[in-house]
Amino acid sequence: MAFRGILPPRILRETLYSIYRILFPLDEKSAKFARQLINEQDRRFDHSLLQDPGAIHPMSEPFQFAFWGKRLQRLEDVVAHPPPTNRLISWIERHTSERNALTVAIVGLFFAALFGLLGVMVGVAQLVLSYYAWKYPA
Repeated sequence: MAFRGILPPRILRETLYSIYRILFPLDEKSAKFARQLINEQDRRFDHSLLQDPGAIHPMSEPFQFAFWGKRLQRLEDVVAHPPPTNRLISWIERHTSERNALTVAIVGLFFAALFGLLGVMVGVAQLVLSYYAWKYPA
């Protein structure tokens, strides 16, 4: 099957659906972002991005994004789990694991209980000393 001078219909449909229904759906926040992309100095985006393409029919249920799937998945991963913003957060994320976090939490709980018990013991000792100072003044 040869396509002469045109792209395959599937990639065109995926591209239009990705642009107008996933990346820039019909809401104000997406329209504002699209306007910012169009108005930037490098002018990489066309003004037609703001035009409603008309009726793009929803994809059928077993439809898979063969051409744009990996890139859309990567975008979703970046949005769901943004990269660290500075070196400290990056270092912390590299050097922490769930096991280390659980160990630190358990050790912290142990120290909290220990210092709480010591605080109660100091309070009882102060109570006893104040009672003896009140009962038997020097």
